[in-house]
Amino acid sequence: MRAMTRRSLLLGWTALGVASRVALAGPAPRIVHTLHGTVRAVDPASRTLTVHARRMEEWMEAIEASYRVDNMKLLREVKAGDQIMGQIFEGEMALHHVEIVAVAARHEARA
Repeated sequence: MRAMTRRSLLLGWTALGVASRVALAGPAPRIVHTLHGTVRAVDPASRTLTVHARRMEEWMEAIEASYRVDNMKLLREVKAGDQIMGQIFEGEMALHHVEIVAVAARHEARA
């Protein structure tokens, strides 16, 4: 009986040691890419931008897609035709840290 108890304790401590090393290592790092593209449409109601994104080396060909954006200020400022740059994580359809890098020519109505 004592041998079984010792063996159980040894197995339990070993499992605890492995689990703590995995917990300390943390989750696998997320792979992030920089997206460069042209805004085709802005939808503040759904917090999305439709963007024609340039090819991202070793990950994705050029694509036009809708991306969720969490920055409401950006959604008020950006217009169709603007060039943007932002961060996108593999497996997500959300843009983070989006910046307007070039503003499209805007024709203002004059009275």
